[in-house]
Amino acid sequence: MDLKNIFKFLFKGKKPIFQSAYIIINPAAGKQQIKWFLKSAKSFLNRLNIRYDYALTRAPRHATKLAQEAVKKKYDIIFAAGGDGTINEVINGIVDYGGILGIIPLGTVNILAMEMGIPLNPVRSLNILLEGQIETIDLGKSNNQYFVLMSACGIDSYTIYRVNLKLKKYIGPFAYIFAGLYSLFKYKPKKIIIDIDNHRIDEIGYYVVVENISAYGGKLKMTPYAQYNDGLLDVCIFKRYGLWDVFRYFIGIALAKHIEYPDVIYYQCKQIKMHSQENVLLHTDGELVGSLPVSISAVKKKLKILVPRPLNK
Repeated sequence: MDLKNIFKFLFKGKKPIFQSAYIIINPAAGKQQIKWFLKSAKSFLNRLNIRYDYALTRAPRHATKLAQEAVKKKYDIIFAAGGDGTINEVINGIVDYGGILGIIPLGTVNILAMEMGIPLNPVRSLNILLEGQIETIDLGKSNNQYFVLMSACGIDSYTIYRVNLKLKKYIGPFAYIFAGLYSLFKYKPKKIIIDIDNHRIDEIGYYVVVENISAYGGKLKMTPYAQYNDGLLDVCIFKRYGLWDVFRYFIGIALAKHIEYPDVIYYQCKQIKMHSQENVLLHTDGELVGSLPVSISAVKKKLKILVPRPLNK
């Protein structure tokens, strides 16, 4: 079945739930993939009579500016075509203006797409314009930066810092594995002081993950009880820092046993504050945003997002 007939099959007798769309594309996806996607997307959207436009980002935070402009121009939905970092930038451009997020997985890492059941095929992901629904989900806010997945500090932030971008372009997510191995031996753990819900709990850890969803990377569940609609953030604190401890934690996460360890502390909260006497890097949704100190809070029912309709409806 050729592309034309596939489109006919997909939306025969169906009507889209939006009349206009704006697509923000991260060029890191590669020229050939973007060219293929745009050709297919144009055919799909034209057949649905959806008014659309698109733009490629040119620099960090450019997606945020493009998203803000698209909302002001009254596009019905703003698509982030890239990975979780691109999605984060788009969210920060639309969320305070009532914009609706669509996801087109074109990035190295697409955790949110997998969590929300969005097809990882970029063209198939557009089909939820026909069979999708709007869901309003929670966000986290790290200082002044919204995030939908996580905010974390410690060895994984250092790993992100050490990722070789040229290598990432050619081998994708495997670049994080090489950076992780390097960090395992080179990172010098730093003490992080944590305060939960202003109760002066004052936990001390060396690696802290704050999540809005349960997925951490692929099928790994760092915070297995996290939900994006419960008004809470889930916090996992790792209290030891030796090489063996890091290896032990990794095995525990892979086996979904880490929260049973006596030196791993798990909280559900509405606010968490962290600081350190040393320079500790911080990331949100896989993008470095600075260093500690940080104040992180849950923001209930903040983001409107287009997701597939459940099969039983």
